[in-house]
Amino acid sequence: MPFGLSKKEVGNISFNTDITNKEELEEIKKVAHKLDSDEKVLFVAKQMRNIPGGAIISSPNSVFATNKRLIIRNPTMMGMRENIEGISYDKITSVKLEKGLFSSTVVIRSPGLSELSRLSKSSGLIAWGRGEDGTIDALPKDKAEQLVKLINQQIEIVKKSNQQGPSSGTSSIADEITKLAKLKADGLITEDEFTKMKQDLINKK
Repeated sequence: MPFGLSKKEVGNISFNTDITNKEELEEIKKVAHKLDSDEKVLFVAKQMRNIPGGAIISSPNSVFATNKRLIIRNPTMMGMRENIEGISYDKITSVKLEKGLFSSTVVIRSPGLSELSRLSKSSGLIAWGRGEDGTIDALPKDKAEQLVKLINQQIEIVKKSNQQGPSSGTSSIADEITKLAKLKADGLITEDEFTKMKQDLINKK
């Protein structure tokens, strides 16, 4: 599903996002070279330091939810090396939230994560994957909850999009508008984006 694109520029590097937090924009800058031209960063979460499961010595991992996929940035050797992996939403079979005393953990299940974990260990990078579960520890509780909610929303959008046939009648257009309204209500698209995308759907009728 297309998202309205909103360009931000940080240090001569531009990318699509509505995020305004300066620290989060600096994090996005580090993965901007991996983003597609029509890819929009919707959410950023970063591991906490100095807590059980957190990044005490190493640089903390960052997680980016875009309109297309999850991106995990795993810096090592005090940021001198990094491992960046992307997982498209249609490849995620489940996601769950594990709440801890100080922070929360997000557990992602997706075929292929076992290979990612093995490769990470053999290359000396810190493996964030555990078997076929991608376990992201030490996330702030509110961030972890928002991340899980957003992943589940994106998975549903992908599923519904894949289920639609090539010929879309009036009912499917109404369904699309309903989905757009939900995205607007959840704050994932703006009022202007909603109006434009709704009009585009009506024009295709």
